[in-house]
Amino acid sequence: MTQANLARQPAPHRLIDSDISIELAPEMVAKFRPDSTLLPQGSKVFLTHLAGKDPVVQIAAARELVTMGYVPVVHMGARNFDSEAAFVSFITAHRSNGVTSGLFLGGNPLKYTGPFGQAVDLLNHPVIADSGFTEAFISGYPEGHPDISRGALDQARARKIERCHRLGLSPRIVTQFAFDGAAMADWTAQMHSQHPNVPVRLGLAGVTSLPKLIKFAIMCGVGPSIAVLKKNAGGLLNVLADKDPSDVITAIEANLTVVSGPTDLHFFPFGGWEKTLRWIVEARAA
Repeated sequence: MTQANLARQPAPHRLIDSDISIELAPEMVAKFRPDSTLLPQGSKVFLTHLAGKDPVVQIAAARELVTMGYVPVVHMGARNFDSEAAFVSFITAHRSNGVTSGLFLGGNPLKYTGPFGQAVDLLNHPVIADSGFTEAFISGYPEGHPDISRGALDQARARKIERCHRLGLSPRIVTQFAFDGAAMADWTAQMHSQHPNVPVRLGLAGVTSLPKLIKFAIMCGVGPSIAVLKKNAGGLLNVLADKDPSDVITAIEANLTVVSGPTDLHFFPFGGWEKTLRWIVEARAA
C-alpha cells in the first residue's frame, strides 16, 4: 500500500469518542451539576432502582435530569415491585415527567414475593404500551452471570428484544462493568452478530481506587476479571493510586477490530462522577 493510500485510510475507531453515559444513584442528582464540557446536554444518565429504596427519590431525580437537559434512563428491577399497582404508579409518574428511556432488569433478590420475577415480565405488562417510552435497555453480561447459564441469558435476551420490537420500542444493550477487555470485545462481536443494529453500551468502572473496584466487583458478581484487575495492580503505590479504565478500553479496541454495530461506553463512577467525567475529557484530548 502506498503512502498516499495509507493517508486516505479512515482513523481507527476510538471508543472514548463515542456517546458516553453515566450511572448514578438517584440521591446523587441533587448535587449533579456537570459543566457541559464534561457531559453535554442530551447525554444519558442512568438511575439505579434498588430494593428498599423509595421510588419517589428516583422519580424526582429523573424529573430534575429532564429539566437539566439530560436523558434519564430509569432502572426498573422487576423483583423490587411488591405489586402491579406499584409498577403502574411508577411508570405513570415517569411518563408524566417526560421520561422516555428505561433499563429493564430482573433485580437482585433470588427470592421475591411480588408479581414480577424477570425483566420480560415488566415488558409484557400492558402499562408499557402506553408508557411514553421510546427505547428500552436490557442488560448484558460479557463475562456471564454467576447464577444464570449463558444459554439461558441468550434466550432471555432474544425474548426481550423481540418484545421490544412488538411494542415499537428501540432495544439497546447495556452491560455490567468488567475489566477483561478481550472478553468484552469478543462478547460485543457476538452481540452484533446475533442482534444486528441493536446498539451495545459497554460498562466500565470509572476512576477510583483498586480496593474500591475490587469491593464493587465482588458485590456485583464480576468474578472472572477480578484476577485481571489484580494482575495489573503492580506494587503498593499502584494499589493506593486511583485507577482509570484506559487499559480496558485499549484492550477492547485491540480485539474488536471490526465494529459492525453501534458501540458506546457506559461508566459506573464509583469514585465520584466528576472525577470520571474529567478523566474522559482528558482522555479524549490525549
